[in-house]
Amino acid sequence: MASGTPQQLIYFVSGMWCSTCAKNISESVSQIDGVASANVNYASKLLLVQPKARIASPALDQKIQTKVDRIGFGIKKQPEGWVLNFHENLRNESSRKIPWTQISIVWFLAMWSSMLAFAGYIGGNLSQDELYLLALASSAFGLPAILLGILPYAKSGLRALWFSRLLTLDFFIFVGGCSAIAISISTLLSHSHLTYADSGSMIIAILLLTKKIENSIVTKITSNILFQLHPTKKKIEVLKKGGWTFADVAQIKRDDHVRVSPQETVPLDGLLESDSSRINNHLMNGEARTIFLKKGDHIYAGAIAQSPIEIRVTSPQGARKIDMWAETALLSEGYKSKYSKIFSKLEGSLVVLAFSGALFIVGVQALRDAETRQIVESFFVGILIFCPCLFASILPLSRQIAHLTLLKSGLLLSRSDALLDLARVTNFYFDKTGTLEAVESTYVPFAATSDAATPYLNALASQSKHITLRGLQAGGEAKLIKEIKEHPGKGLVATAIDGAEVIVGSPTFIKDHQMRVSDLSSAHSLVAINRNVVGKILRKSIYDSNSQNFLKELLTLVPKSRIAILSGDPTLDAGRHFSELSERISYQGGLSPEEKADSIQGASAFIGDGLNDTLAMAKARVSFRIGHRIQGFVPVDFHLQIPNLNLVLTTIQYAKKYRKVLIQTGCAAFLYNASAFTLAALGKFSPLGAVLSMLASFAVMLLSVFRLSHIQGEMK
Repeated sequence: MASGTPQQLIYFVSGMWCSTCAKNISESVSQIDGVASANVNYASKLLLVQPKARIASPALDQKIQTKVDRIGFGIKKQPEGWVLNFHENLRNESSRKIPWTQISIVWFLAMWSSMLAFAGYIGGNLSQDELYLLALASSAFGLPAILLGILPYAKSGLRALWFSRLLTLDFFIFVGGCSAIAISISTLLSHSHLTYADSGSMIIAILLLTKKIENSIVTKITSNILFQLHPTKKKIEVLKKGGWTFADVAQIKRDDHVRVSPQETVPLDGLLESDSSRINNHLMNGEARTIFLKKGDHIYAGAIAQSPIEIRVTSPQGARKIDMWAETALLSEGYKSKYSKIFSKLEGSLVVLAFSGALFIVGVQALRDAETRQIVESFFVGILIFCPCLFASILPLSRQIAHLTLLKSGLLLSRSDALLDLARVTNFYFDKTGTLEAVESTYVPFAATSDAATPYLNALASQSKHITLRGLQAGGEAKLIKEIKEHPGKGLVATAIDGAEVIVGSPTFIKDHQMRVSDLSSAHSLVAINRNVVGKILRKSIYDSNSQNFLKELLTLVPKSRIAILSGDPTLDAGRHFSELSERISYQGGLSPEEKADSIQGASAFIGDGLNDTLAMAKARVSFRIGHRIQGFVPVDFHLQIPNLNLVLTTIQYAKKYRKVLIQTGCAAFLYNASAFTLAALGKFSPLGAVLSMLASFAVMLLSVFRLSHIQGEMK
């Protein structure tokens, strides 16, 4: 929903360190009288509240802020232009996480506890007193590990239960840890050598590490969450008291007059005061062509000046068109998927079921007139049986595996639920220029993490006119080149100021410089740094050919799919060679960013590369951004680190596998719980048997979801 809609209240919440915190806030605020719905996006830290009344009252705003403050989190209502300070607020919140020191101590204690317990398990010729001393020593390490490890779960789980009446997996883990401590102390006091401090501490250590990994992934996502149009340009010429001076861009106000020099990016929206001017507007509409403007024409932040420009500012930072796009995209993250709410309800239901099962076992033992120690043990048995095999406990791990697996293939996953959405998508929308067609030329590194050549190519693109670099888009960091030797029709050899040797040219030219080349007939240019071939430069014709093959494969992979190509190119037949491939492919040209977004319907995915695609990405159920033409900006579901459209096919296939594995794992968890519940009620489980059963079931769940770590041999 757009930020200007009066019914929606937007808040920035600070102090959250896990997804349970976000769930707690959402549930608590939803229970406030006058609130229709509340959603918290843990990655962006934004709380979106939909009041029941058309216009929210100040009293409702105060109730919301008071409620969140009472729970223990900071909250700030977002004013107009809030996106301007959002990046700084988000950066400050990235430090909210479980310290590695705490995790290391828990693991250290758990390992010593397990080693001492193992000595007792193998037994040998040890006497009962010696076994008891080993159990006592194991507990001396294991019980503090459990206590230290469950503190984060206790804080979030108890807070959710107290303020939201919300049973969460965090609370269940906390109770499980307390049960392990209680039964271990009970057995030790009775001079028994049976203790569960070792198994309990190791389980807590594993779960704590899992939560740490989850937080680390969210931190990585938030580091890419917001685009800054001018990370290096902080000052601009402004007219003050009849003279031109330099001032910070953030200090420029409405109606100020500013100057922009050729090849600089316009930082603010305004009206052209120069008699005429030329700009390149490819960031805003995707088309890399010169546009001629006259005095009084609108000009927007993101345009690149081709001649000196004077502007009267109409929208300063925080109120620009691109800021409105950013707000829309950030807010859309709260409404993207239905699965997060489904999983939240599922987790609560399973926790209730698990508690009910544990209490049922206690009740059966009590009816049998069992001893108090046996009744306490039976509750511990119930906790051990049900907790690790709950389907909800494996979901965070499956998300992390999916994230890391796709990252190895060059894809950054921001929203794991997008995989479930993608598995059902039938409408695919593509930007044309820069996505299905190269703007002119594009550098593609051979390894997803190898981008060392880009700064050298940026400098060469402006210093050399050699045909092999024609049309290469320069932007970002540039490393100075001190010498260039051009070889007509072949390539060039350059030496950078830092001593690096850069060679760009045809495959035969690269081979002539004693480097290995696999395909000498290829038409594209290769790039080598210090005698290592690190990438290639794709020209438009090669890009188009690959795109047509990609579209054919997509139509085959998703038989019921329909493809629409949405472009800002006003040329009527610009997409003819794509739409002729199949009757299931359509083309619309001459569209503004707003019109692109309006065209998206139903279960949809949008694939684009530019700033002008932001609104369409926000509207689509699933969004893909290709390459690094736009650095950072608002989150997209999938970011293709290299401009290889076949990675979209990889993601679709992986999404189907992800959905299949989750369903199978859920069924396995249900069958286990059903059988374990029956056996436990019949008294077939001792505490040690419950521990072994828990470990076995947890291993089965791990093996099931670890299938998600493999994509080789199945994907393209």
